[in-house]
Amino acid sequence: MKRIIKPFVILFSTIILMASCLNSDNYNITYYADTAITSFSLGTLNRYLTVVSSTGEDSTVTSTITGSNYKFYIDQLKQEIYNPDSLPVGTDAAHVICTVGSKNAGTIIIKNIDSDTLAYYSSTDSIDFTTPREFRVYALDGMAYRKYTVSVNVHQEYADTFMWNEAGMCDMFKGLKGMKAVECGDKMLVFGSDGAGTFVYSSGIEGSPAWTQLAENVSLDAEAYKNIMVYDDKIWTLNGKDIIVSSNGEDWSVHSTLAASVADEDICLLLGAGKRKLYAINSNGVIVSSDDEGLSWHEESVIDNAENIPTQDVSFACLTVHTNENTERMVIAGNRDVDVYTEDSVAMVWNKIEEYDDGTETHSWYLSNEKNSYELPRLTNLQMLKYGDVLLAMGGAGLGTSTALPFTQLYTSGDCGLTWHNYTSYTLPENFDNAGSNVFTFAIDSNNYLWIICGGNGQVWRGRLTQMGWAENQTSFME
Repeated sequence: MKRIIKPFVILFSTIILMASCLNSDNYNITYYADTAITSFSLGTLNRYLTVVSSTGEDSTVTSTITGSNYKFYIDQLKQEIYNPDSLPVGTDAAHVICTVGSKNAGTIIIKNIDSDTLAYYSSTDSIDFTTPREFRVYALDGMAYRKYTVSVNVHQEYADTFMWNEAGMCDMFKGLKGMKAVECGDKMLVFGSDGAGTFVYSSGIEGSPAWTQLAENVSLDAEAYKNIMVYDDKIWTLNGKDIIVSSNGEDWSVHSTLAASVADEDICLLLGAGKRKLYAINSNGVIVSSDDEGLSWHEESVIDNAENIPTQDVSFACLTVHTNENTERMVIAGNRDVDVYTEDSVAMVWNKIEEYDDGTETHSWYLSNEKNSYELPRLTNLQMLKYGDVLLAMGGAGLGTSTALPFTQLYTSGDCGLTWHNYTSYTLPENFDNAGSNVFTFAIDSNNYLWIICGGNGQVWRGRLTQMGWAENQTSFME
């Protein structure tokens, strides 16, 4: 009997004790010793823009921006909070409503903008973020706090404005019959032909107006400038039957010698390179490629009529396919022989996809010309390059039946050369003039500056779309 009663006594005593605790007015509260700001977002902001009316008068247009669309990053190590994607030009940063979250319900304090006075943060108060502000978050035990520098970044320039600067003049460029420029290290090199040979000129990519002529260790023939391309951090060109390379444009060595007896290796024009192949056009007007750095060449497959492959004023671009890092798109643009195809009014633009993943298909080149209303005109000395995610092209007077005027616009394609447009974001320098000459070169450097170097008057222009100069901030941190 005692063995049976004893468990019931223990159970009854436990119930009484629990009931006593539930009726107690005393609670145990935990005061945490650590805290941090864990979230930061903006509310709706005003944006003020000054516009010019048709009568030339200035007026202010007000609009709103959804601040929560701009993500803020919290660097707990540096104790910094900022938005890497800046708010648009004209955003009112002086009257900002923000929502701030903290760990363990820490108390958030904000320091006065021009004194050491502290005030409690309120999610309904407007805050001036025209300069970085100091936020503090105090732990519940009152013993410690963490402080953060909060920056609300606002663009000071429009993203889609092209800013040009004249970067001097070079008399050595005047009278050249052909030019091509490429970046090499921290230099911009111009390969210019006087009709008898090709010479190399160098200037810093920071836009220095001083140009110097290099003393090459080989004599470059008059056509060498047409074959200039960059691959594997070296400059490549075709000099006679030799493919030669250089790391500085001055010291050249023979990489390979073409076999004139082999049709596929009778290269007459180097085009450019992707990740794994070099591309060229042979004397038969056929696109060929090399996957062993120019030691051997193989004819490329084409879908459309090979007679439409351009053979003069030819440019090459390699575009990244963002959906697959192992896929590239190659684009060739240029003109057919003017003496043979006298009726052409548009340039020939060809495309090809290259896939490098195992098991992927081999693709063919195809003609992008679709007889639409937005084809690339047939221009003298037509040149094309990749600028960000678009293609840009420009040239002199129209050839054949093209009535295009010289240097009237930058032709822009956002669909890999299928259509070409006159976008207001991409403009030539104001009052651009090449002294009636069609000779120029068109290049881009690693700082996303576009260069236009003129052979007529020797002018050098350097410009950039403003958003191409914006820094990319770090966007992820360890906790």
